Amino acid sequence: MHASQTLTDRRRRPAPILAALTLALSVIAGSAATRATAEAASYRDTLTGWADRLDAAATVLEAAPERPVTRIGSGPLLKKGSSGERVERLTQRLAELGFLDRARQGDVFDDRVDTAVRAFQFAQRMKVDGLVGGGTRVALDRSPQEAAVQMRRSALSMRAFRDTAPDTVILVNLPSQTTTLVRDGEEALTMRSIVGRPSRETPLLQDQITHVIVNPTWTVPPTVLKEDKLPLLRAKGTPGIANAVVYLDGAPVEPAVVDWRNVSPRRVRIVQQPGDHNALGRYRFNMTNPYNIYLHGTNEPRLFEREVRTVSSGCVRLEDARGMAEALLAAEHVSTMRLDRMLDRQEPQWIKLSQPVPVRFVYWTATVDDRDAVRLHPDIYDLNEDPVPAAAPDSTDPTSADPTLADPMPPAQRV
Repeated sequence: MHASQTLTDRRRRPAPILAALTLALSVIAGSAATRATAEAASYRDTLTGWADRLDAAATVLEAAPERPVTRIGSGPLLKKGSSGERVERLTQRLAELGFLDRARQGDVFDDRVDTAVRAFQFAQRMKVDGLVGGGTRVALDRSPQEAAVQMRRSALSMRAFRDTAPDTVILVNLPSQTTTLVRDGEEALTMRSIVGRPSRETPLLQDQITHVIVNPTWTVPPTVLKEDKLPLLRAKGTPGIANAVVYLDGAPVEPAVVDWRNVSPRRVRIVQQPGDHNALGRYRFNMTNPYNIYLHGTNEPRLFEREVRTVSSGCVRLEDARGMAEALLAAEHVSTMRLDRMLDRQEPQWIKLSQPVPVRFVYWTATVDDRDAVRLHPDIYDLNEDPVPAAAPDSTDPTSADPTLADPMPPAQRV
């Protein structure tokens, strides 16, 4: 049977199986009470609706009988052509969820398994690519009871945020890897983001944006310099960074003519010049925390196509940095035409915000989409066992960030 036809058949499974899948996957249809749309409600009202929705969904899951859960477990990406024990567990899990006939279980990732994985991803509103890695594996391994816990935790945190956040705020939700600008109580802009990898977690901070930098430079952070760029200089005489200036003892040098073998990292500085090639993109949004965490653009837009976008060194990369810049600079009377002229100058230009914009980092592993369906997100930093704080730490106090959430570094630029 053709793959697309099989996928269509899976979407039309009998109601009892669909009901079971709905519970197990936590993709729960909209409630009878219609929630006000985002356009018609304030963001606080939206959060209230989300929290109520999550609690109602958790109640349904908690009342359901327990079902078997075969864990695939962490490991390499699984895709068509893969084989082995983890593929066997994958087929068992897909059979438990009703996406694969039990007679088709085995240790080979064939066409039927690929179709079942794609059907699962479609039901989860994930990227339908047939690849089991990152978000798809986590979603498959999640039990209904674990999903209910995620919903309860997120609902509690949403209500705390709703009751304490200012009317104008930038909200960065780390598990969903999204950034939202709320202006005067209304949602103004939401976009996909990239956050810190597990070894370089983005900390849960309260902070504020004080400056927008158009055409920023990027200074290579100390860790990247020591572990990556200096070895590259020693091996090849180049830092491997487009349009970068290498400084030795404060003076620019031609890297190919320097003997780097006995040069210590503290004597070296590498600065990438502004432009589309720059690792920060064309916009940087400066904050005040002691960890040098900030928001910025990127020169790798393809990364936003990933389901799990935990690839930075702690800073938050924005899919639509231009849109965020326009929104923040509108209050400074910077028109889009003026912004274009600033970009054309190809040199850093700092714009101080007359009114700093608050930023809040949150950890909501369950949210509600625009169709009123519950969305579950990976616990990217394994924080679901930790208690939910009533409010995020304030970055004005250098001791307020949980040391397990941040990798404090000497003042430097992270990306």
